[in-house]
Amino acid sequence: MWIDRWVGLASAMAIQACGGLTYTYGVYSEHMKEVLEYTQEQVDDIGAAKDFGQSLGIVGGLLYNFYPPFVTVSIGAVLHFVGYMAVLMTLSRKISPPFWLLCMSIGIGVGGDSWMDAACIGTNLRNFQEHRGTVMGILKAEVGLSGAIFVTIYKAFLKPNVNKYVLLVAVGPAVTGLALALLIRPYPSEDFGGNQRASLQWRFRLTYAAIISLALFLLVTILTEAFTEDDLLPKPVLVAFAVVMLTIMGFTFLFPMLYRPVVMLKRHLTGGRDYAYTAPAKDYGIVEESNTEISEGNVMLHRVVQGKNTSHNREDEEQVLLKDEFEMKSEVVGSVSLIEPGCAKSVVESPPEQPELTLWMALQTVDFWILALVAMMGPGCGLAVINNLSQMGKALNLDEVELYVGLFSIWSCFGRLIAGYGSDSLLRKGWPRPLSFTAAFLTMMFGCLLLATGSPNILALGSGCVGLAYGAFWSLLPCIVSEVFGLHQFPAIYKAIVSIVPIGAFVLSAKVVGYMYDREVTSYHNQFPNMQWSAEELNTCYGWRCFGYSLVFLASVSVVGVLVALVLAWRTKSIYLRTRTNLPEIVD
Repeated sequence: MWIDRWVGLASAMAIQACGGLTYTYGVYSEHMKEVLEYTQEQVDDIGAAKDFGQSLGIVGGLLYNFYPPFVTVSIGAVLHFVGYMAVLMTLSRKISPPFWLLCMSIGIGVGGDSWMDAACIGTNLRNFQEHRGTVMGILKAEVGLSGAIFVTIYKAFLKPNVNKYVLLVAVGPAVTGLALALLIRPYPSEDFGGNQRASLQWRFRLTYAAIISLALFLLVTILTEAFTEDDLLPKPVLVAFAVVMLTIMGFTFLFPMLYRPVVMLKRHLTGGRDYAYTAPAKDYGIVEESNTEISEGNVMLHRVVQGKNTSHNREDEEQVLLKDEFEMKSEVVGSVSLIEPGCAKSVVESPPEQPELTLWMALQTVDFWILALVAMMGPGCGLAVINNLSQMGKALNLDEVELYVGLFSIWSCFGRLIAGYGSDSLLRKGWPRPLSFTAAFLTMMFGCLLLATGSPNILALGSGCVGLAYGAFWSLLPCIVSEVFGLHQFPAIYKAIVSIVPIGAFVLSAKVVGYMYDREVTSYHNQFPNMQWSAEELNTCYGWRCFGYSLVFLASVSVVGVLVALVLAWRTKSIYLRTRTNLPEIVD
């Protein structure tokens, strides 16, 4: 049948391409500040409320195991539409809600994105269990590019009408989610036998190539506009850029579903040879297939093991019932036995499987809270920069803030691709995946220090480094959560961890960056006590001091994050030793 797990992946890519519009807050935050006459700290409070909306994903993650994934996607699409439409009606002065209600509305809109995200990544991690990093790199790269995609559409068709852009943000993701919801579901892991396995890496590489091509085109578009006189391109040129971008996007979603063309291309490039996908022979046999069933709260692992008899091949299926929740509470991490006493043969023939934890069990582990701390510091620093990117540009007398929002999105895409595919490759070479967190934190630190210099020429480079690191965190987090705690209640556990991110964003953005910005505004105005200031100027700061000290503080937070990531890598090294043992080798 033509509908398979690759169709599900392509559908999830399209939904995720609309799932990162929270990162374009800088496009309309300054407009919101002027229309509603808010202070910078109030604007940051709305940004923090937007980020807190991700916590609604916990509810979606808990319901994920009780209903088909399309239900989660559909509910998320409706929540997104309702939340952002309330924001639009406020900006257009059709309603005048109190400040707290506006914060709640934008939080509901982002919460809808979190519901759709939980269904997309949870389902595709189950469909591609042996390539978790690669698949997460693809899906999260689409999230990273979504900001640049929608900003390009805005500049080509909607600018300078900010309200129309907010309308696009409200309608686009909701329609996409509802249209593709039924295609987000579990699929059989093998659809075409050995040939499909042989082409798997080529399909991934073509998809990566398409996403990179889209990102590079957007980068060229943004830089072309930046180096144009007065930063203005003719309207027909912007429209042409948008049309080409949408065409490339269409091919990007099509490539994962191309099976026959991929096989033909592979045979042509390899001289007609069609290698099969093989796993390395071990003394305990070859694990050909591993599936998971969930039945009455327990997890059944079915293994088909090929024996070592050279005269003929023997297959026998063994079922291993994992210990119930009470017994597993004391056996969460480490080299513990997850096999019933009567199944000693399975222990010899295949490495022990990782535990499948519930949310309550995960909350009682140290690793959960270490991952939560990583999420609070890493993505928290990134969101603090995103929420203030518009004001950073204005403080340096730069008007084209969309340029830096677009650059941030593109580099975020590259970070997600590199972290996803790269961490899979390093894992096969014996490196625990959490070590990749250290590289992300160091890149975040370097980017914040570049932004702290206050140089307009360095703003693009600094925002690019922060985007690169920020994107890497979002590819690594779901993979590591699924490997440490299992897939049984992955959406709920993952959303519980990322719900900590808004706490870090709120503290770092609203209470550190926003507070220090407003303090600099007051200090600047006190130097000119007799000058008459307009309402806009009363809340505006100019110069590197507006954000310099707060960015240095964010860099110091990233240094602490490096140490936390090293602790996590040390604690989970036994888990990743088992994970590497179970990974198949890829034959190109």
